[in-house]
Amino acid sequence: MRSGEDAPAEAISIAVIDRVDDDLEQLGLTLEEGRELLAATQSTLVSRQAARYLGTQDYCRRCCTPLYHKDRRSIVVRTVFGKVRLESPRFWSCVCDRPRGARRQTFSPLSEHLPKRITPELEYLQIKWAAHLPYATSTTLLKEVLPVSYCISTTGAKSRIRVGGREMDTQIEREIMEIPPADVIVDAPESPGITAVSVDSAWLKHCAPPKQKFMGRQVNIVAGRATLADGSSQLVAYVGKRVANAAARLDHFLMRQGVKTDERVTVISDGAGEFTKAAQGSHLVRGRILDWFHMAMKFDAAEKSVIGAGHQLGPDRGDGIGREITHAKWLVWHRFISA
Repeated sequence: MRSGEDAPAEAISIAVIDRVDDDLEQLGLTLEEGRELLAATQSTLVSRQAARYLGTQDYCRRCCTPLYHKDRRSIVVRTVFGKVRLESPRFWSCVCDRPRGARRQTFSPLSEHLPKRITPELEYLQIKWAAHLPYATSTTLLKEVLPVSYCISTTGAKSRIRVGGREMDTQIEREIMEIPPADVIVDAPESPGITAVSVDSAWLKHCAPPKQKFMGRQVNIVAGRATLADGSSQLVAYVGKRVANAAARLDHFLMRQGVKTDERVTVISDGAGEFTKAAQGSHLVRGRILDWFHMAMKFDAAEKSVIGAGHQLGPDRGDGIGREITHAKWLVWHRFISA
């Protein structure tokens, strides 16, 4: 570890691994030893970094006068490789750093520099896995492979993913305000960077017993996928009632995928009303076409109607109409694929 660019490296002993040379039953590090080694390394590194940072904060930045030390407390920082407890001294503010006649105040440089008490890497892992798995399962998974047994919990994962979601929404709304207006072009070309944009939605209902009425607890989640020209895809999702403008969200997502203001895209979705409003209010969407699944549902409904009215149409006529519906279904499918 180095205290400066030209300072010599300082060797620190973290752990001692004892193995028998001719015994391969204990090959490499065990999972428990790996977690302990990571935790010890992280604790040593973070403690040294914090101590050297505090060594540069005990004097006034204006007049370079040494600050009076008030007391010393400790704070806990949760990292991706374990929980670290750090000594956090408090200092009295300098005379030149406060208005004349004002009372002296104390401050803690370490607490001000680490307000969230958690590293971005641990936040990222918690939010990512909690978005893919149940909260309890994702927490158990992280505890299994990382030394975070006393750092995270299921309740903390729930709170953290809510906070992360609000921060993302705030950032997106801020970026939406900075989106330049789209060019008014009648025959704007299709965006070459996106081959297809599909949107769908799903309703999540409250899991309370049927006797208990929870009005407004059903959540409508809108999800979209843009398939790019290189074959990769990007996803977007939001809760319908939680966004101020669904069309602006769609435009923001398309612009992040490289759609320019003088280009347009065509969206594939079902016939839901929320998609109609989003497509009509969007500045970058040329139009909306019905996806194959919902088109097939229309054909299935027509086929069932023919079967139900078979006794009125007669066997010959009913079979003929059924074959025409099947042929039309095949034709629409192949034209849709070729397009």
